[in-house]
This record gives sequence, structure tokens and C-alpha cells, in this order.
Amino acid sequence: MSIHAAPATSSSRGDIVLQPNYFTSSIYVTALRDDISTLVLRYHEAYSQPSMTQPFPLFKKVWLSMGWNWLQFKVFDSRSRQSFLDVTVRLFLERTVKREAPFTRAVALFGMYLFFYTQVKGSAPPLHYITNIPIPCDHYASLLEMADSLTSAAFVPLQPHVRYILSRLQTDLVFLILPKSELGAMNPRELPRELYADDGIVFSEMDGTQKRKGRPARREKGKKARLALEGLDDWISNQHRTDADLTEMETALDRYDEVKHAMLDSVGAESVEEAGQEVLGHLDEARELVGATQSVGLQGNIFELCK
Repeated sequence: MSIHAAPATSSSRGDIVLQPNYFTSSIYVTALRDDISTLVLRYHEAYSQPSMTQPFPLFKKVWLSMGWNWLQFKVFDSRSRQSFLDVTVRLFLERTVKREAPFTRAVALFGMYLFFYTQVKGSAPPLHYITNIPIPCDHYASLLEMADSLTSAAFVPLQPHVRYILSRLQTDLVFLILPKSELGAMNPRELPRELYADDGIVFSEMDGTQKRKGRPARREKGKKARLALEGLDDWISNQHRTDADLTEMETALDRYDEVKHAMLDSVGAESVEEAGQEVLGHLDEARELVGATQSVGLQGNIFELCK
């Protein structure tokens, strides 16, 4: 995203506007996350200078130098602006979670505070603005303890500004407390909600590989077939049997031969031959009913079974 991009316009004549789902998509969400990271980096560079004496005025200076003040004019359509404001504030808020570095949390809080309180109000025609910032209750509890996490000597100057901002947000009843984060009460539940696939490329959720939309081409089918065949050859070549496996197979085969000969000795080879002849006699009767071709095939199978 470029925060210097020309704003979208809207009117009753049907001008083209940015749709609400644009701001919940990966196009906007990913770009704004990168911009917020750049803002943190730029402010850290300025904050690290020996001449730094006033943390929040310095942050406003960095904010203006990067053109963040023009972000408020990115979209004017009320429906799209609602989504734009909600998502932008939420992306600042997500960098204030406890797992982030203390300095990053403070900078994200500064950015959320400035963006929220610099919304355009009292304009003609009026622009839509938000009055609340939804936040899960566990996130809210950790946010109130942010000042206590700035214990490093380098970050102590940030403490009074963090305490003032949180006090101001509480006094103005800005936060809309939601159930715990694990319950997914934010709307949408996850950001980005829509994933944009550039140049017709989509990504497989299973293995992360790329594939094109629509039916696969004949060339792709042939490529898959060759890969499958090569994979089968590799699998077969890797199936090496150990000496223990071969010994076990030989033992099982010897045992089968012993049992087979013991059974033939006890029953008698003549009895087996008579049973085979009786079965063949039944097959001759069945041949007359189902046809000579089928009976011949069955007879051959029985011969094999009786060997």
C-alpha cells in the first residue's frame, strides 16, 4: 500500500469506489502491516538520536514526514470508509499485543491514538467516522499494563505518554470490550479475510505449491504422470529387505511345506484326487448351463487350486 495514493471518490452518479472487502483483503492488510513496521523502524531511528528529548512530538514529526496524515482521505464512501477505519485501527492494535517488543507496542499505541483522534469530523459533506475500537478483554487487560513493561532506561521516557494515551482512551470510553481472543469475537475473525492471487496463481494450503486456476492442461497432466512414475520407481528401489525379513519369510515357507505334507499324508493323495475329480464333474454339469467358454476358464482355475 502507498499512503500517498490518490483517494477514491464516491457520488450518487455511480463513480467507481473501493469496495469494503478491499480493506479486509490481503492487498490492503499486508501492505499496511508493512507500512506500520516501517513506521516503527523510522521512529526507532529518530528516537535513538542523542538529541531526542520529547518522544511524542518526535513521533508526530515522523508521522507527518511519512504522509500518514493523508491516509484519512483514502476513501470517502461511507460503507467503504467504515471498513477502512475499522481495519486500519485494528492493524495498529494488533501490534500492541503482549508478545510484541515493548517499544513496538508503544509505537503502535501512538499510531492508533493519532489515527483515531485525527478522523475528519465536521466536514461538508460529512465523512463517516468511528467512535469505538473493539478489543478482546484479555488484550485490553495487557494493554493497561503496557507502561509497566517499559522498564528499560532507554524506554522510560515513553511511560508518561503511554499512561496519558491509555487514560484518555478510557475516559472517552473508546474501547468496546469483547470476549477473549481465543473465542474469535473480532469481525472479521482473521485478517486478511480475502486472499488475492496475482496473475491467476493460487497457492495450495496443503503443501504451499503454486498451481494455475481452472482445469489442468495436457502438458501439466503429463508432467504429473511422469513425476508419479518416477516417485514409484524411487519407492520400489528403496524397499530393501533386511536379513531378518528374509529369514522370517524362509521360516514361514518351510513351515507351510511341513503342514501341507502332513495334511496330504493324513488325508491321502488318492482322496484329494477323488475330490478334484468330483469337483470337475460338477463343473461339467455347470458347463452345460453357463456355456463352454466360462466352464473352461473355471476348470483351469480349479486345476491350479488343486495342485
